[in-house]
Amino acid sequence: MSVATNQGDFVKVVFVFQKNEQVEEVTLNSAQLTALLHAKQVWIESFADHFKIENSVWSYGNENVSLQIYLK
Repeated sequence: MSVATNQGDFVKVVFVFQKNEQVEEVTLNSAQLTALLHAKQVWIESFADHFKIENSVWSYGNENVSLQIYLK
């Protein structure tokens, strides 16, 4: 599960590669988040690999945004 929470002009995102349960936590500004939303593939430096974005699910409640990003 990936979670994003608002932090002023930044969003905290956690990527999870479900195959081996690796996780990477990053903080993105609005331009980076926009680029991520338009991406079909992402490079995760700590994983040292490219991953296709399989699916993403957003939710909003109590002024917090949650983002789940599934990588394959």
